[in-house]
Amino acid sequence: MQSSTKKRGLVVAALTAVLLLTALAPAGAHPLARWWQYEMETWTHTWKSVPKLRHADNRWHNNNPEAVSADVQTWHASLTDRFRQRNFNRAGGKQRGQVSWYSASHGYCTPHTTGYYAASRTLPCGTRVSVRSGDRYVIVTIQDRGPYVSGRILDLSKAAFRKLAPLGSGVISVTATRLRGK
Repeated sequence: MQSSTKKRGLVVAALTAVLLLTALAPAGAHPLARWWQYEMETWTHTWKSVPKLRHADNRWHNNNPEAVSADVQTWHASLTDRFRQRNFNRAGGKQRGQVSWYSASHGYCTPHTTGYYAASRTLPCGTRVSVRSGDRYVIVTIQDRGPYVSGRILDLSKAAFRKLAPLGSGVISVTATRLRGK
C-alpha cells in the first residue's frame, strides 16, 4: 500500500514537472531539444529514483544546512540535469518514412521476441531506434529482418506501434532516429 502511494507521488511529481516545463516553452515546442532520444523512464521517474543521486543530495544537504530555497532549487536542477544525461541517447542518423506493424512469434536475431522491437532491412540486429510520430515516440530494438513491402522503413511490433497510433491505422509516417550508446 505504501509503495503504491510512493509511486503515485513520483508520477504526480514527474507530470507536474513536465506540465510546468511545457507551460514555459513556446507554443508547440517541447521544452527539451531532442526529447525523443531520452529513455521513457525520464518522463516517469525523477532523480530521486537513482540511489547515487539521492546519496549526493543527502550529502549536499548535510554540508549546506543553512541553504536558502534558491540554492536548494539550483542544486535540485543540477541533479535533474544529471538524471537526464544518464537517460539520453546520442543520435546516429535519421530516416523519414512509413512504418507498419507485424506480429512475429520469433525474431531473426532473438527467438521469442516480446515488447518494443522492430524489423529493418539495413540496420544491424541489436540497434536501438527512436521512432517518432507527431508528439509520440517509442524506443525499439531491431530484432528481425524486413519489411518486405517497398516504401516502408521499419515494421514495428504490435506493442510499439500501439504507442504511436491505433493498430487500425495500418501504416503511419514517422521519423526514425538511430541511437548510439549513452
